Amino acid sequence: MAVNPLMEIGISGVQRGLNGMRTAAQDVAKLSLNNGNAKSMSPDGQSSGADSSAKNVSDATEAIIDLQSHKRQVQASTKVIETADQLLGFLLDVKA
Repeated sequence: MAVNPLMEIGISGVQRGLNGMRTAAQDVAKLSLNNGNAKSMSPDGQSSGADSSAKNVSDATEAIIDLQSHKRQVQASTKVIETADQLLGFLLDVKA
């Protein structure tokens, strides 16, 4: 079994997870910055603050769920890297 591809898979997963976490964190930050401006205008010119607030809560919830999902991806990918490292150590011990 080749260890190098396992390491590459793990590293790639960590990178994807971190990129996803960065994006989700930016989304949360944007929503918190816009929290003071929750009112928006509908096409007919009427204020729709309640609809906008509900959408902001929904968007915030989705962003936080994405953040947690990417966190789990990073944790799982880290386990792949640790396992590949242990396997490499085992193979080196057997060869020596």
